[in-house]
Amino acid sequence: MTAYGETIMLKNLQRITLVTAFLVTAPALAQEVRDDALKGKQILFVVGKTAKDAPNDDPLIRDYLGTLGAQVTTASATDPATAANGKDLVLISSTVNARELGNRYRDLRTPIVTWSAYSFPLLGMTGDKLHEDFSVVREKPFHNENHADYYAHATSSTNPILRAARIPHGMFAPLLFSGGVTDPSWGKPSRGADIAVVFGGELDQAAVFSYERNALMMGDAVAPARRVGLFLGNNSWSILSDAQGPAAQDPKEFAWFGGRRLFDAALRWAVTAPQAPVSASPAQQRATLANLAKGKKVLFVRRYDLPWPENEASDQAQLVWLKSLGFEVHTADHMEPDSRAQGMDLVIVSASTNKYKLGIKYADVKIPVMLLEAKAVDALGMVSRRRNTDYGVNDHKESLYPPENYVDVVRAYHPIAAGMPAGQFKLYTTPGVLAWSRPPAGAQVIATIPNQPEHATMFAFEKGATMANDAVAPARRVLFPLDAPRFPDLTDDGQRVYGAALAWLLTAP
Repeated sequence: MTAYGETIMLKNLQRITLVTAFLVTAPALAQEVRDDALKGKQILFVVGKTAKDAPNDDPLIRDYLGTLGAQVTTASATDPATAANGKDLVLISSTVNARELGNRYRDLRTPIVTWSAYSFPLLGMTGDKLHEDFSVVREKPFHNENHADYYAHATSSTNPILRAARIPHGMFAPLLFSGGVTDPSWGKPSRGADIAVVFGGELDQAAVFSYERNALMMGDAVAPARRVGLFLGNNSWSILSDAQGPAAQDPKEFAWFGGRRLFDAALRWAVTAPQAPVSASPAQQRATLANLAKGKKVLFVRRYDLPWPENEASDQAQLVWLKSLGFEVHTADHMEPDSRAQGMDLVIVSASTNKYKLGIKYADVKIPVMLLEAKAVDALGMVSRRRNTDYGVNDHKESLYPPENYVDVVRAYHPIAAGMPAGQFKLYTTPGVLAWSRPPAGAQVIATIPNQPEHATMFAFEKGATMANDAVAPARRVLFPLDAPRFPDLTDDGQRVYGAALAWLLTAP
């Protein structure tokens, strides 16, 4: 080993005690969404008026919520936000005049479910450009698109709203094909959102999307409570599809006709207690990490014949760091078969590997994988295949984007965020190569690149989540943007998040 490598390892060993204190336990997960979650809840239903010859479903929705055990109070768009005091949930109907509504509920620390598309930007849930950031697909000018929206696509079975609705990944029919004027809407949320349903397979047209509390929304707005955007028009609630009778016993019919279950699940998810951010003390974190490391075997996949001393030193520093945490660490060359993963608990694929020689190895291993070689994200099925479109890097060699050392946390509540608040933090001490991707909706994006909100630089897939091209994650997966020589350049916060990703991967789903 070179003197440079020994110096780097010594530097990192001196930081191990400090960094280990920051490694996180998994915080309390969000509660499961109960079928009776709305029972006894106080709901404020903000409604408007429609013309006599233009029916709306607001009275039907109000009465229906009563059958679920909720206590519903109605309000108009011009009523003060104090009308929501003491309420468990606020609903905003598409009948509301958004100009009158304004942003009075934007900072409300009560969950909100809205199907007023024009309220999306007022609540910070989307941008404010009509037909770019949000839209209402009106039947007359957009006849074909309007009717195409009788069909929708559920993004991933692991999405919390879809899971509560028991709707699997794939196409389904949220509305009954009645020939009526439904005027559904869509929004284009930030990377901090979870997209449950899209129209036309386009992530830019989310029919159902949600923000967890403390998620980063648009314009650096942080969700003060859970937020949900729905696609409903003034009179489309009454034609939400619903499998009943014999159809409910047929798995395919049940999956296809899920509109009413989707509506119910969105409201039930909104009133369920959110996921708590990381709050464990350093002593608790150390104890939990020691328990995680005990008896765990890690396979570190790297390139053995590295010609660059700084890359070799970075790999060696990671190996020393992992061993210091108590893991049993094994190494494999990128040319070896992925059968080396047998008997292991975790695979880490170093950025020192060569994508061409790594190939598609480790894509289907049924144990957690942390990918550091960001150019291999397509080979492992985590994003689609177009380089510099679906994935790329910030550097001066092949990009218009400059080197970077900061990231923007969009899911501050996620365990991998390690308790970092929403917004920017310094991942590396100096600017350098920082990878980005455009992962599918099944991904949990932890951080994006500043000033590039669509470029995810750190993201995860839960076991069973839908990845790119309908691949299903056989176990947890994480993309961490650690370029080959940059482990020694991680800040203390950077190592803290690296450790949090490790802990999340090794925690049972």
